[in-house]
Amino acid sequence: MTTDSDGDRREGYDVEAILADEDQVAAWARANMAALMGELVERGCEEPWAGLEDGEADDEWPGCLQFSFECPPGYEGDVVMPGVPLEVVKAAGEVGSWAIVHNGVSYAWDELVEELSAFDAARRTIWANRDRLVAELTRRGLALRDEDVNSDPDASGDSWVTHHIAREGKTLRVSIPDVAVGPGLPQEMYVEGYPYAWEAAVEAVVEALTTAHTG
Repeated sequence: MTTDSDGDRREGYDVEAILADEDQVAAWARANMAALMGELVERGCEEPWAGLEDGEADDEWPGCLQFSFECPPGYEGDVVMPGVPLEVVKAAGEVGSWAIVHNGVSYAWDELVEELSAFDAARRTIWANRDRLVAELTRRGLALRDEDVNSDPDASGDSWVTHHIAREGKTLRVSIPDVAVGPGLPQEMYVEGYPYAWEAAVEAVVEALTTAHTG
């Protein structure tokens, strides 16, 4: 990142002096990250983000700290946060000197808040869908423990999370979307790669996990 001295001075800070001091850079970056987390919490985000690391300097990102995090279950990412005052960061656009970089993409402050809020909401929808499915399977006689339902980040995408559901030695792959599923809703889930709306999906899971192996 390069500085835009005139723009930075308009915010009332001596950015060059800050950048010359690694401790100031680190302090501002951590304060900015805390401010970002605070805005996400205000928007209703849950645990943004679990496993957030303290931030590390990287030669690729001078004047910044890189924060790695894990948003359970299984989503890993990073935010490169500028180590300059928050007012300077908020005044920058997505292609400005002090844009924030999330997973390799540059964002203006407000855009990143919107992006992460939407991601959090989508993930909460997925978890609610998972819980609804597990409750329905339990109602139909499939007693599942917490350890019987596990997400698989490597087999998941931006708009769904694949889960492995295990019972009595059998394991089934169910991909759950970030759009609500349930009785009467048209949104499909994928069971072993095949699309099913709610009732058919439940039937497919029950049949697969209760049918005895043959041969």
